[in-house]
Amino acid sequence: MKRSPAAARRRRSGGGEGQERPVDFDELPSYVGYQVRRTQAKIFAELEAGLGDFELTPGSFGVLTLIRANPGITQVALAAAFGVDKSTLSPVIARLEKRGLVRREVLASDRRRHALCLAPSAEPAFLAARAKFRALEAGVAARLSKTEQRQLARLLGKLRGGADGGG
Repeated sequence: MKRSPAAARRRRSGGGEGQERPVDFDELPSYVGYQVRRTQAKIFAELEAGLGDFELTPGSFGVLTLIRANPGITQVALAAAFGVDKSTLSPVIARLEKRGLVRREVLASDRRRHALCLAPSAEPAFLAARAKFRALEAGVAARLSKTEQRQLARLLGKLRGGADGGG
């Protein structure tokens, strides 16, 4: 049986079925945004694995942290602090509320809006998760010297357009 020219090329190049050839990233690695996003994804995957016992993602941990630090914050203000749309946070907040970690309270000044608060019973779980997160973060940061950590923070702030550490 004679093979088609395309099948012969696939076989020679290692692109046959079940065999993946190495991906050519072309110029992507030269893009700052690409490198930042890949690094963020890798670090978040490590943090998520480490927070697995708490059933928290790095994003939901961040949401809990800001709600705890800013009791009564609205979802609109929380979304603005993270630089995302309010609808992006809705499912995260709903999951945290369902788990009893966050409470929504109707604002007296505007009954259409809700203030977000950490549920009092959630404090011990939050503190345990924060201790784990801090240890994981220290492990990530330890890949760089203290000087490199400061330099990276400065450079990332510069890429954000001079934004402070929060944004």
